[in-house]
Amino acid sequence: MASLVFNTPWLKVRSLPELAPAFLRRRRSSLFDCSRRSFAVVACSSPGNNGGSVRVRFAPSPTGNLHVGGARTALFNYLFARSNGGKFVLRIEDTDLERSTRESEAAVLQDLSWLGLDWDEGPGVGGDFGPYRQSERNALYKQYAEKLLESGHVYRCFCSSEELVKMKETAKLKQLPPVYTGKWATATDAEIEQELEKGTPFTYRFRVPKEGSLKINDLIRGEVCWNLDTLGDFVVMRSNGQPVYNFCVTVDDATMAISHVIRAEEHLPNTLRQALIYKALEFQMPQFAHVSLILAPDRSKLSKRHGATSVGQYREMGYLPQGMVNYLALLGWGDGTENEFFTLEDLVEKFSIERVNKSGAIFDSTKLRWMNGQHLRALPNEKLTKLVGERWKSAGILTESEGSFVDEAVELLKDGIELVTDSDKVLLNLLSYPLHATLASPEAKPAVEDKLHEVAASLIAAYDSGEIPSALAEGQGAWQKWVKAFGKSLKRKGKSLFMPLRVLLTGKLHGPEMATSIILIHKAGSPGIVVPQAGFVSMEERFKILREIDWEALNKGESVPLESTATVST
Repeated sequence: MASLVFNTPWLKVRSLPELAPAFLRRRRSSLFDCSRRSFAVVACSSPGNNGGSVRVRFAPSPTGNLHVGGARTALFNYLFARSNGGKFVLRIEDTDLERSTRESEAAVLQDLSWLGLDWDEGPGVGGDFGPYRQSERNALYKQYAEKLLESGHVYRCFCSSEELVKMKETAKLKQLPPVYTGKWATATDAEIEQELEKGTPFTYRFRVPKEGSLKINDLIRGEVCWNLDTLGDFVVMRSNGQPVYNFCVTVDDATMAISHVIRAEEHLPNTLRQALIYKALEFQMPQFAHVSLILAPDRSKLSKRHGATSVGQYREMGYLPQGMVNYLALLGWGDGTENEFFTLEDLVEKFSIERVNKSGAIFDSTKLRWMNGQHLRALPNEKLTKLVGERWKSAGILTESEGSFVDEAVELLKDGIELVTDSDKVLLNLLSYPLHATLASPEAKPAVEDKLHEVAASLIAAYDSGEIPSALAEGQGAWQKWVKAFGKSLKRKGKSLFMPLRVLLTGKLHGPEMATSIILIHKAGSPGIVVPQAGFVSMEERFKILREIDWEALNKGESVPLESTATVST
């Protein structure tokens, strides 16, 4: 199909229509008549476009990072293609030569790959409809521009920039739309030839019918209609020979046999110009689906002033691709149930364009964090442990990324982790011992008044006798047995036993399961586990601090000096 488009002269295709692919064959119609300059069309194609196969495309401009809005558009295209057994095409729209860079293109491709949105055709993959960069398709655009010139649908416009500015100013004074007045639309051959001989730069302008309307049946927004009298003759080729966006997109979508165009609603106004070009070139129009914008919490358009907005930023912050994909899918779509947890495979199975909401979706970073945590904890244990262990080592907390300490620490702390980077904070919190700050807090007052000094004295005696070190060395069962005996000796149980133990041994009022926490603190004191700079306070050092507490002053409500209890003593 693609070779016929690119290698077969248009006249040959036109004279032998049976050789042309179905989506390029001429469709005679009386709806468009340049002499009458009126137009009426309903752009509503069926899912059976282009031989019945579904072909969608994502076409980013490589002028910066992949915005989360663009990522969601790519995701919806991917899901629509996969759920319908179709093809997902990636096309790079790099006609903005000043701003487009290969570095930005590489970053976009990396982000899409990271999200798991593998494309069937495009850069790095190839395909029968290439090239897949607009900058490499100029010959094709010129071919179709010349066809439009021959058919009279476009004409040469020799207006200077100054003339165009004056037209806009005049229209503004008359409170009219700033549309082109059509100065060169009726020029004679002699007038045109005279300018060509002088070498006057010119653009190609499309002849827009003076009357009529365009109506499309958008798969998301329903019926959308425009009156043509609001649109002046528009440029399709610039004076430097570069095609404009709407012309490129139309030619590319048609010659790549795109059946459905799923894109952001900000492109909805472009549909009018593109539909006119489709009709003039006798291309079959795809079906359109314009997705709502992603909004900030204040309902303005999501931008950098609201925080991170690119996929790359979220990847660097420690988000999982599974969490990002799940969350982006829920921005304007749902399967009709209360379920919010979906894998990419689930989304392919359940996705339907009919369930995409046309109203704007609010980007909630708190919800995204929660969603990421759900996917993080859903990872297989081995994968989660490897991920977090490597993070702890690279963050300079542990000396090794694997081992029994890592395994047990991940199992204990995973419920407090929503991002991989959160694992730093929860482990450092476990290793720290902010006892003085805790005892000085109002929240600790009930525990202090419940004869905490007596529990501390008994605890120190048990440590000095070797009971506590022995129980911790033997593991969970031995420790729990010792705690039970300790409580019995003090005639304490339940909260009256466990709260003072937590405060005195961990230095905190709250935290993960206490027995496992204390055993891990004991293990962390073994050589070669925690790096010296991690702020770890060993069990031995904790008891040293306990011995120095002025309990009498504390019981009287006097302030306790906030000594450094969160760093390794030398």
